Amino acid sequence: ENGAASHEPRGAGTKVPHKFVVLALDRKTGKTVWERTALEHTPHEGAHPQWGTWASSSAMTDGELVYAYFDSFGLYAYDMNGKPAWSKDLGDKRMRMELGEGQTPVLHGSRIVVQWDHQGQSFIVALDKRTGDEVWRTDREELENWSTPVVWEHDGRAEIVMAGENKVRSYGLDGKVLWELGGMSFSTIPTGFVKHGLMYVSS
Repeated sequence: ENGAASHEPRGAGTKVPHKFVVLALDRKTGKTVWERTALEHTPHEGAHPQWGTWASSSAMTDGELVYAYFDSFGLYAYDMNGKPAWSKDLGDKRMRMELGEGQTPVLHGSRIVVQWDHQGQSFIVALDKRTGDEVWRTDREELENWSTPVVWEHDGRAEIVMAGENKVRSYGLDGKVLWELGGMSFSTIPTGFVKHGLMYVSS
């Protein structure tokens, strides 16, 4: 069946217990160096069977800690040997037609910035990368989106640029809007990028 023509939840029938696992692999041999179960939980919503899973977000590291993000199922920090450092639960996303989640946070300086766009109150939040403590939060007038924020450093300042159906917005490192312009198409997915001194955002 063509999924785009269906109005039924994409993830129907998939709400069973899941194990959310973080793996460290030796890149020369492919062998598992360490494995940690971050959470065992039954998802509150389904996910699209072809377009993603409940672990679609990318992990990241600053060379000291590894940060694994599972959207509604938490953000987890481990040291390079797999010892848990902290975890943060931001709540449950509600996605249109249960299409699934998959936004990836961005790491910049001492902060981890999370774009949380869904059917409820959307927001951008900055967390302290050492503790997971919330530093600031700004509400967004957006519904579900899947794009990842981009930190754009130019003209002597850093901006956090986020695509959105309603608006493309740039935020300062304090969470305040620096500029905004007309939005993209319905439900933004691609991540923007910087080249030749310009920011490119697509949908």
